[in-house]
Amino acid sequence: MRSSTMIAVAALALALGLGVSTFTHAPSEADIKAEQVYSTSFMDLDGKPQTLANWRGKVLVLNFWATWCPPCRQEIPDFVAVAEASRGKDVAIVGIALDEHDPVVEFAKEYKINYSMLLGGEPGYDFAEHLGNSSHGIPFTAILDRQGKVAYVAVGAMRRAELEKQIAKLL
Repeated sequence: MRSSTMIAVAALALALGLGVSTFTHAPSEADIKAEQVYSTSFMDLDGKPQTLANWRGKVLVLNFWATWCPPCRQEIPDFVAVAEASRGKDVAIVGIALDEHDPVVEFAKEYKINYSMLLGGEPGYDFAEHLGNSSHGIPFTAILDRQGKVAYVAVGAMRRAELEKQIAKLL
């Protein structure tokens, strides 16, 4: 990632972490169709490509984050808790790390992440923009309905109650 872009993203992430609440906006800003979502592929932590079609038919929570982002670190325990509470339901949480492999692997172990993790890199930023992240901030969460349509988007740390509320609307 270009250093100026990295600095801008880090500054925005830090600002979001220092008291700006989660910013939600109309999912209509998304400019992506379900088939484009499901055909998108990223590497998993084992270096194998995974397409989002693996989670077709489920409520799909896509969380874009990085290990160096304070509000991302703040929200991860809530995603872990929701993933545990959602077991057996038609819900999939997928973390898309906008970071390097080794720090993500260490972070996933430290935080006991119990949901799928993919490495997004620079293409992850572009994909998040197509899902409606016009501000380019992280963390960014997009929740898609069972048909792959973007139903909810938010920039900033998500709390467990809001995450569960948005998922429940789609079940």
